[in-house]
Parts: sequence; C-alpha cells; structure tokens
Amino acid sequence: MKSKRFLITVFLPLILTGCTFSASVETLLSPPKLDKQQQDIYNALENYTGENISLKYPKSGDNLSAFIIEDIDGDSEDEAIVFYEKNAVKTEEGLLRINILDTVDSKWRSVYDHAADGNEIEQVEVTRLGDCDRINVIVGYSLINRSEKKISIYDYSDGKLNTNLGNEPYSVFETADLNGDGSDELFIAAAKSASKEAVAVLYHLYDSGEYKRSEVELNAAYTNYCKISCNSELSEETTVFLDAETGNGNVVTEVLRVDNQNNLLEVFSPDTEKLETMRPSAYLSADIDDDGEVEIPVPKFCRGYDENSDNPIYFTSWYNINDRKPEHKYESYYSITDGYIFMIPQQWYGKVTAGADISKNEIYLCSGNDPETADNIFTVRVVSGKEKSTISEENDWILIRTRGDKHFFLKINEENPLVLSAEEIIMRFKFDY
Repeated sequence: MKSKRFLITVFLPLILTGCTFSASVETLLSPPKLDKQQQDIYNALENYTGENISLKYPKSGDNLSAFIIEDIDGDSEDEAIVFYEKNAVKTEEGLLRINILDTVDSKWRSVYDHAADGNEIEQVEVTRLGDCDRINVIVGYSLINRSEKKISIYDYSDGKLNTNLGNEPYSVFETADLNGDGSDELFIAAAKSASKEAVAVLYHLYDSGEYKRSEVELNAAYTNYCKISCNSELSEETTVFLDAETGNGNVVTEVLRVDNQNNLLEVFSPDTEKLETMRPSAYLSADIDDDGEVEIPVPKFCRGYDENSDNPIYFTSWYNINDRKPEHKYESYYSITDGYIFMIPQQWYGKVTAGADISKNEIYLCSGNDPETADNIFTVRVVSGKEKSTISEENDWILIRTRGDKHFFLKINEENPLVLSAEEIIMRFKFDY
C-alpha cells in the first residue's frame, strides 16, 4: 500500500493546484470603459504626462481599478490615485509611477507624481491603522522577477506622498481589526528567502505615528502563502488563518491571533509529519457556515474508495481549532470544478458515499458503502446553457441555481429513507466557492 504522504501529493489531479495568479491583468482583459469621473481623471493625467501612457491595475484585493478614489488627506474630499507607465520609456527601472490628482476649481488636476517602489501592482488598500488618524495607502508590489514582492505604506500630506514604511517583504497581506479595538492592523506573511526565515508580521500604528512590529517565525517547510482569512465580528475572538504552501501542490493552515498588547501569537502550527490540515492547494480556508468563524477543509476518501481506486471521490471534512488542535465540525461534498458544496446532515455521517457519471457531469450521493450498488439519495447534474433545454424536458429534475453559463439541476429520490424533505436537501447546497 502506498504511504499516506504519497497519497496527499497525488489525489484529485483534476483540481486546480496553484494558489497564485501571476498573469498580467492587462494581457487578459481589454481596458474597461471609463465612466465620466474616471475619464475626467484620465484626461487630467494625460495633461500632465502626455498621451503615451498605460494604466496599471492591481491584481488582487478590493481595489482592482486603475483609479482609486478616496479621501487620502483627511480633508473630506476625494483624491485619485492612479498607477501608470510611460510607454516611451525603455529602461527596466522606473517604469511604474504613482500620480495623485485632486480637484482644483472643480476640475481634476495632477498635483503630485511619484516613482513607484516596484514593477507591478499586486494589491492596494487605503485605511487607517491602529490608534493613528493618518490615512494610509498600502501598496503591495512585485519586482522584476515577479516572485519577489514588497509592501510600501504611504501617507499623503502637505501635497506630498510620504513613505512611512518601505520595502517590507511579503507573500500575502491583509488589513483587519485583529485585536478587537475597532481599528485595522496590518498582517503580513512572508515566505522564506535567502536572507530571511519565513515569518508572520503584525503592524499596529500608534497615535504618535510609530509602528509596533510583532513577528512570529513560521515553519521552514512553508514555501509560499495562498490566503489569509480572519474570523469576523460574529466570533468571540479574532483569529487569523494562514493557508501555507508546503510544496507538491499541498497546503496546510497556520492559526494566529493578536493579544490586547498588539503582540502576534501562534495558536496552532500543524504537524507536517502527521499531515495535520494538509490537503491540495485548491482547498482554502473559509467561513463555510457563515457563523463568523473560519473553517479548514480537508478531503478524505468516500466510503468504498481507497488509494487503489481508478477514479476516487472525496468528501471534505471541515475543522475549527479548539484548544490548539483541529476539531471536526462538518462533512460535505465539495466540487472544486463546479464551485458548489453540499453540507451533509449529521445523521448521514458514516452512512453515505458518492459516485459519478463523468459523461453526464453528474455526481450522486447514495446510502451504503458501494456507490455501484447503493441506493441513490440525490443526483446533481451541471450543464451549460446549450444543454439546459434538454435536461429541462426530462422528468424530476429541479433547477436549483444558475451561475453564468452553468445550470445546476437536482434530482431527489424521495423514497430513500435518509431523505427527510426535498427542501432540506436544497437548503444544504452552497454555491460560489
């Protein structure tokens, strides 16, 4: 029998195995049509730079526009932050620039221009941090080699963009209220490099304008980081779940928190020898039940499958962290490919398995151990728009969701004794994952 360590590296070969998105947004999307305000800002930028420029777009985060319109100097009126490159410039360095625009006599004008600290924009956040009223522009950059990323934090005052924290290495970052004081902190995870160990870092900004930096060293086996998830205000304690790559397409989850002295503390560090929380990298932490607390998904073989099965199917167990250990919370069927989850009722645990008809893109849950002979509970079929009319003509199929060109149909065997009601089964589906 193959070892469990080998299994975890090879199962589910058809799912996504990467956590990062490295292709340039500009190469994948045509420039969006500008609204009137954006067009006015763009015209004002061209009046300053000339016409031969390209707008640059953040690749992740909440701000995905080339135009970030926020009050960044505290005067109760919006300014615009625009990232751009001069097309005529041939040198590798100094291409990316930041321009600040403001309204002067009711018209947009360029008021400040600044060389950026990187080559591409990864993420931009505009927020206050900690006890300080200063409005911070937090920019994550990638450098020439695209694998190296750094954060710079700016504030705009007295007509200038000032750097108050520069060139901090990072892999992922998040701004959130992590100590429960009602204001944001900055959380950074940075992968190991030739000069530095892998670390998680917290920045809290005091009223004086000084940062408190708290750091926790992370496992040397982590090679990169995929996602930061935080418990929300619905939870009793704000906790940070950090999904970390361990190589071979797998991730684990590290859990940290912040105390009332703004110290970053480790809550749970997975034992990679025991494969704690280890799973393929498409399975990222999420608040699966909308209770404000993040859960960790770990796939396992459905009943009737093992490492020797030709086309094994998996259920996904969801865990929270209790007393510094993973604690089982839910079971589900999780379709990475089609982006939906079925939360299995607790009374079905240990009594059901799953099968598939790949030719029809169907998954069925059934009672028993052997999906070839067990009694179906329900079947899910996902079809494109062209196939929708065909399946709609068949008996007993219920359309439960449409997302873009995908249509999700459900057929329930109401004679199966595990079926309490069709309504309960339908309510247990979650989409957009």
